Amino acid sequence: QDWVPYFLSADHCISTQASASSLETYWNARSASCGSAQVTSEVRRLEGGAQLLWNSAATDTSFMRLNGTPPVSAVFAGWDARTPGESDAVFSIHHPAGGIQKFSEGMTIGFRACQPAGEGSSLCGPATVSNGMFLGVQWSRGVTEGGSSGGPLFSSAGRVIGQLQGGSSSCANPLGQD
Repeated sequence: QDWVPYFLSADHCISTQASASSLETYWNARSASCGSAQVTSEVRRLEGGAQLLWNSAATDTSFMRLNGTPPVSAVFAGWDARTPGESDAVFSIHHPAGGIQKFSEGMTIGFRACQPAGEGSSLCGPATVSNGMFLGVQWSRGVTEGGSSGGPLFSSAGRVIGQLQGGSSSCANPLGQD
C-alpha cells in the first residue's frame, strides 16, 4: 500500500549488487493477442537498476527495490505471509526464458523438502510446514518452462506467497509438478 517498487527475481539471474545495479526491466511484455507470438506495442523499458535487498541461492530468490518508477500501467501485487494450506488455489505470471508473458493456474499440493540434483534440477519429497522450504504446485491450466524461475506465485487473492523455482512442469509434461 505504500507503492514501494519491490521486484522479485531468481538468484541465478541477480545475486550481487553489481548485477542488480545493471537491471533493465520490461513491462507489459505480453502477446498482442491470444496465441500470438507478436509482442504488444505497450512494452515499456525501465533502466536504472535496483537495490539488492535479499537473495538466497538455496531458494533461488532475489528480492530488490527498483531505483526507477515503474510505468503507470504497473500493478503492485503486495504479499501474504500466511502459511498456505494444502489445495489452495494459486496462479503465476511468468516469462519463460525472458519471453512473452505466460499464465498458469493450479493448486498447492503440500510442502516439499528439496536437494539440488545437478544443473537446474532438484529432487523433492513430501515434507511438513516445519521442515519443508518449498511449496509444491500442480498446474491445471498452463505450464511453466525453463526460465520461469523467479516468477511470483500468487494466492487466489492476487498476493505473492512465493516464487517459482524448479519442477517438472513443461509443454512436454503438462501434468508435472513444480
